[in-house]
Amino acid sequence: MNKEQEQLLREFVRKNFVPQILKEKREEQVLREHMRKAYVFPILKKIEEEKKVRVWARSLITEVMDNLTLETLFEAKDTTNPHPNTGINKLRDALRKAKPSIKTKYQQLTTNPEQRETFSNHFLSAMIRLFDELDALNAEGDIADEIIDTPDENFELESPPDDFENNIEKGLADLVEGVLQELEIDIGNEEEPVDIISDEFEDAEKSASEKKPSQVEKDVEKKKSQDKEREEFSNGLEGDKTGRNQAFDAFNLVQSYFSDSYLDLDNDEDKEMYKKWCLYNVKLLLDKYEEELISNPEPPKIEDPT
Repeated sequence: MNKEQEQLLREFVRKNFVPQILKEKREEQVLREHMRKAYVFPILKKIEEEKKVRVWARSLITEVMDNLTLETLFEAKDTTNPHPNTGINKLRDALRKAKPSIKTKYQQLTTNPEQRETFSNHFLSAMIRLFDELDALNAEGDIADEIIDTPDENFELESPPDDFENNIEKGLADLVEGVLQELEIDIGNEEEPVDIISDEFEDAEKSASEKKPSQVEKDVEKKKSQDKEREEFSNGLEGDKTGRNQAFDAFNLVQSYFSDSYLDLDNDEDKEMYKKWCLYNVKLLLDKYEEELISNPEPPKIEDPT
């Protein structure tokens, strides 16, 4: 086949086959595009929507479970239906007592959300420190008990000397005589009354009464002392100081409820359940109080008809 024949063959193929092939490819591309738009994209969209629905449904289930947990912990009717774990029963009682104080202090913070966020961070951190300190003190108490319970076998009590009582009586007599001599009291003169308070003591009392601080000064001094305690309470956490102060006051109000009931527990499983569920449910309580504030609608503005 010479070059001329090859050229004619190429031209024949280009005219009769290439357009058909290109047409088929374009049709296939159009078909693919149609399939992608008509079927693939809707399927992917449905899958994405299904994922969102699943996430939403899962969040609703979690919220319902959390509410059920709160109800089993807080409702009065559950006192007649005790939990299988003693630690949870003790926790129910502590939370029932502490809930009003926590709610009041938390929901007073309405200027901005940062105050409530700071309250939550400081309060939860203080609860964690409380359990750490209680566990540490319990551990130290166990060590002290071991030391006390194992006395030295070679230790013996020594008896006091024979003249021990005479020495004590003589020492007391000498001490009384010295005090009387310093006060220059005439023991022989029993008719005249003895005035122990001298003019010097009266002047000192008068001076002390004149220097008695006013109520304002007492309040300022108390505030300085309280600010120092609040700084120690923050334990390095940042945030709004008003929220921190409210958390400090709330924690001082409810601390004994948790520490007293926790110290009543001796079983390790009860203690672990108490700590774990306490921190979790205090967090749920704070989240619930936040939702109550957010969901509380503002009253409508009604104009005065007059």
